[in-house]
Amino acid sequence: MDLVISDIHADISALNTIIDLTTSVDFKKKYGEISRILNLGDILERGIHPKQVLEKMVALSKHFQIISVIGNHDEAFLYGRQVSGSTIDSIYAHRSLTKEDLVFFKKNQDDTYGKQEFLDKHNGLVCVHGGPIDPKKITPKNTGYEAWLYQKSWQRLSDEGYEFFSHAGYHYKASSAFEEAKTKIKNPIILCGHQHIEAALKQNKGGIQEILSKIKLNTEKLSNYMVETKEIQIESGSNYLIRVGLAGPEGYHGVGDAKPHFGIVQYKPKKIILFGIQKKNKFFQGPRPRLIITK
Repeated sequence: MDLVISDIHADISALNTIIDLTTSVDFKKKYGEISRILNLGDILERGIHPKQVLEKMVALSKHFQIISVIGNHDEAFLYGRQVSGSTIDSIYAHRSLTKEDLVFFKKNQDDTYGKQEFLDKHNGLVCVHGGPIDPKKITPKNTGYEAWLYQKSWQRLSDEGYEFFSHAGYHYKASSAFEEAKTKIKNPIILCGHQHIEAALKQNKGGIQEILSKIKLNTEKLSNYMVETKEIQIESGSNYLIRVGLAGPEGYHGVGDAKPHFGIVQYKPKKIILFGIQKKNKFFQGPRPRLIITK
């Protein structure tokens, strides 16, 4: 079983909650034990506990295989670029980070950090922070400084039914994501985060369908937590784009459901389950998301 997390955003309370739940006896009995952690990026910024989150991720790496892709906020901090959304408290907490604190982020030979994409061809997974489109195919010539906003870490699923660029990144259609992913993996499952709201789309011979709103929401108690789940059965011959929700709501006050979210991938039978959790039987307070249906 793979644990899928995205957008922790320096929220140690949420990260601890997710790990406490998924390693509990109740959770393991029903869903199985974690074999890998797929981190879809944005460990940093917005929240106020980056040091503790980084220490936790390093500690987890000693017990689990962790596969990470880089998020746009991770990039912004590591490369000294400004993006919106962090409070003064968050900025000060991040300024205190040392090189030793940042060892979780691996530096590449070209002095960049991390991976823009992870491919698991055996299990059919395409893991990205924002989107899978090759930046070379969408970045105009002479773009200059804004070229980094076309990277996979900045791409986002379009809400408008067409593709466009804004200072929030490149907005892609689901059809483009599937077309790109299928050049690398047959019947891909694209796993992403970035937009903080869960989404699920399926492509088959009938076209592309939004499926998350049609899946029953279940609620159950596991260990000390009330858990909301949506189960997505993976059908042979279909392609999927699954976006996990915001893992770390600390310091975030925008669109999204302000409680910790994560997902798991099971393989026998193959399914993806999306989770939202309440801590110690209490809601994480925050705004409810608007429903977005994108094709």
